[in-house]
Amino acid sequence: GKAFKCRGEQEKYVRSWLCDTAGMEDASTELRIRWYTAWQERAENSIYSMGDITSLIPEDEADICILEEPEHLNWYRAPGEGWTEKFKHVVGIVHTNYFVYAQEQPAALIRAPAMRLLCSWMCRAHCHRVIKLSGTLQVLAPEKELVENVHGVRSTFLSIGEELRGKLLGESDLGVFGPEAPPSVYFIGKLLWSKGIGSLMELVKYAEESAGLVVDVDMYGYGPDAEEAEAKSQKLGLGMRFHGPIDHAALANSHKIFINPSTSEVLCTTVAEALAMGKFVIVPSHPSNDFFAQFPNCLPYTSKEEFVAMLYYALTHSPEPLSDKYLRALSWEAATERFEAAGSISVAEADALSSILSAPEAGVEISLPPLIEDESKRKRVTKTLKKTRLRFRQFRSRLSQEIQDSNVLPKDLQHRVVNELDKKLDLDLDKVLASPKLRLKLSAAELDKQLLELYNKVSQSPSADVLRVVGGGTDVGKQNLYVKEQARKGKRRNSTKNVFEAREIYQEEDGAAGLVRLTLAQQKGRSTGRKGGIDMHLCMFNRPSPGFRGSSHFARPLGARLK
Repeated sequence: GKAFKCRGEQEKYVRSWLCDTAGMEDASTELRIRWYTAWQERAENSIYSMGDITSLIPEDEADICILEEPEHLNWYRAPGEGWTEKFKHVVGIVHTNYFVYAQEQPAALIRAPAMRLLCSWMCRAHCHRVIKLSGTLQVLAPEKELVENVHGVRSTFLSIGEELRGKLLGESDLGVFGPEAPPSVYFIGKLLWSKGIGSLMELVKYAEESAGLVVDVDMYGYGPDAEEAEAKSQKLGLGMRFHGPIDHAALANSHKIFINPSTSEVLCTTVAEALAMGKFVIVPSHPSNDFFAQFPNCLPYTSKEEFVAMLYYALTHSPEPLSDKYLRALSWEAATERFEAAGSISVAEADALSSILSAPEAGVEISLPPLIEDESKRKRVTKTLKKTRLRFRQFRSRLSQEIQDSNVLPKDLQHRVVNELDKKLDLDLDKVLASPKLRLKLSAAELDKQLLELYNKVSQSPSADVLRVVGGGTDVGKQNLYVKEQARKGKRRNSTKNVFEAREIYQEEDGAAGLVRLTLAQQKGRSTGRKGGIDMHLCMFNRPSPGFRGSSHFARPLGARLK
């Protein structure tokens, strides 16, 4: 990544990028940026905020809030006002599958299930609406969430797509996009095994061995597994060239086919960019790619054989020219319209949801990790349980028949007992063991309230920093200490400011009146928090003093009471 010496340098870079690269001149000047302190936890390669972010936002600006990755933002946050308490409407956009990442980290057996529950907790407690970019993400809050792609691509990619459309329709000078052009295949992204680069090697090797499709693949990007991946490709005898990072738009006219085999993505931005540029995109048939399946140049596959077929088709054909409809679907304008529709909650929807969730039988289901991961073990367990249930049912059936044949019990009691014995527990054991669910006899609104109260109690308790240290690292965990240090620094600054302002009040030429003003100002600083201090503070807000220089709350220091 790119490192900056100060906030000003980073802000200048952001505004320059918006203006020069993204072509968003208005946004480059109108965008307001507020900075917050954060620590990078290198073990997890994540950035976590320090202090209470909500306190940085003025009350008069607290209306609608959009939280990118609400779960990540709130895992280790400091004690402070809740998002749903400060803002009228909070929309959370979830676009990272942390459960998958947790499965690849140490202590995954404990970390992954805990991560699943924690993500659900954070989204329920801090959002009114949750938008998931694709269906590959876990269920977080069923009554609040929906799936919608609210991301777009910058206009640069759309302009490239329009330009290619003109060439394809004119059928002249197609270059690499012609049906008989030499193969031009590439991958761009972070070079991690979890991003599917190992699968890409296997697929390319299979295409070569099974169909004689020999293609060189240009690999763009960098990551922790780059060197290992290059060594493996050489060992397999693949024509993979590793080039390092590059702006995707720079590949506009050099490649026709983009392959992205990853299934750990929630929604792959590079796929959207490649489609916008008019390229063929070969991707697995996966929930993360559902949005892209509508585009004619998207070629999804479900097996190695289908991958070979899609690769052959892309090599021997030109891409379809993108219509205005498809180009607009990839734009930020269309993405914003989708976001407005998805993020809003109409009055009718709110009333209907409220009546449903407040019903006596209303409850909340929380998905839990599988009780038994291994499928063969799970089948053995269910087989034994099914036999036991069958024997128990046979026993109940015989007992029911005997009660009906006997005249020992009164008729009404006999009828009730027989009905109870004939009842069957409709339970799918395979489903329970594979994907158990915890059902709470609690309305969704009440659950959200209790989760937020629990979160506030935990985050504000003396032991909260210990939990943060365990989860987020030593630096991230010192939230309470950080907040107290910031408060002390604020008091010191105010104290210094009061002394400075008091000296500004007094000028030698003011004589006795100036000395009176100085004494009042100094006494005001000492009397903070005592009875009478507020009266003295208020009496200093009436008319300007000729000796005052600068803007502060001492701008009208003396007042009519001293006349």
